[in-house]
Amino acid sequence: MSQTTLDPPKLASKIEALRFAAEDGHAESMFLLGVAYAQGKGVEQSDTLAARWFHQAARKGHARARTSLGYLHSVGRGVRLDPVLAYVLLSQAAAEGDMLASDLLIRLRRRMSPPQVKEAEKRAAKALAP
Repeated sequence: MSQTTLDPPKLASKIEALRFAAEDGHAESMFLLGVAYAQGKGVEQSDTLAARWFHQAARKGHARARTSLGYLHSVGRGVRLDPVLAYVLLSQAAAEGDMLASDLLIRLRRRMSPPQVKEAEKRAAKALAP
């Protein structure tokens, strides 16, 4: 049974289990809790809380969380609009093999000014350096 068809008590139980694991440092749970907040599934929709959980998961190396956080920065949902930071986050996730990040990076680059692209490439190169 998918989460979208769970009755409210079961969904609430799943969310509580995710929260417990996320607060215990489990990156995938942090990411999934961020998705729940972003979509308003089992919790009240909140881009700010989604960004918080994506940020924590990204700090633990979760590539899709990095992609999600980059997207939020690229559109200014729940975080400040920052295309340069979005570019850096998406570049990192793309380097880790996340194809969605690669696609979002191409789209973001088209919307950025040449000086923004230059700064973003410089910061991304520094972030990706060994």
